[in-house]
Amino acid sequence: PDLTSRVVTGAVAFAVVLLAAMIGPGALVLLVAAVLVLAVAEFYQAARTAGHHPATLLGVVSTAAMVGAVYWQAFEGFQLVLALFLIFTFLWYLSGVVRARPVVNIAITVLGFLYVGVLGSFAALLLKFPLDHGIGLLLGAVIATAAYDIGAYFAGSWAGRTPLAPDVSPGKTVEGLMGACFLTLAACLIVVGNIEPWNPGRAFLLALVAMVAAPLGDLCESMIKRDLGIKDMGALLPGHGGILDRIDALLFVVPAAYYVVRYLKFF
Repeated sequence: PDLTSRVVTGAVAFAVVLLAAMIGPGALVLLVAAVLVLAVAEFYQAARTAGHHPATLLGVVSTAAMVGAVYWQAFEGFQLVLALFLIFTFLWYLSGVVRARPVVNIAITVLGFLYVGVLGSFAALLLKFPLDHGIGLLLGAVIATAAYDIGAYFAGSWAGRTPLAPDVSPGKTVEGLMGACFLTLAACLIVVGNIEPWNPGRAFLLALVAMVAAPLGDLCESMIKRDLGIKDMGALLPGHGGILDRIDALLFVVPAAYYVVRYLKFF
């Protein structure tokens, strides 16, 4: 039953992404903002279960604002929202909106925003590329990450024997990582390489980057969950856990994909 719900949920999620892509970059930006808002809310709720008191409302609003500002003004929007967020986070605790340890809770609030809001906003930067190329660029990153997750799950379930990082995530295995890398490479060469503006050579580079970024994103979220003493960040997605559990690898792959596109001068 868990596998069935996992597959159905994954298929529905990917269908929603494709539908937004068919509508246009504006629809994808709204979808990105909605996903990141839910993910950062999960992060703050998880922090609360561990006894922390983050400025949840401020972090959620700022995450949505960051996506919109980056899509509208690129790095200038990024700088503005980041500066305002930091100032208002200090003021939040200074004014006594939350009466709790300010240093620890400011740090938790900022971590959630930087982790989800800032890394996630690189999706909006990808979507800013001209001629709707941004849609294809973002789809490439999503497909590469989805292939990684699928490969890791099935290879780990069937052949997983050797722990990858037992102190951080006992369930992840070297065999799962190998299966994930194989499927990521295959998906990039067969699928992503045929999506404009990717080509087989660019898709190969994306695969190499995803093979490094995705497992790091996966392990970093596992490290956070282990420290907070929880198994999943949420329960919104049947078979997957929370939104953040599903996009943890993507939060690292999207910025990496952006800099591949930017510094290899695709355009």
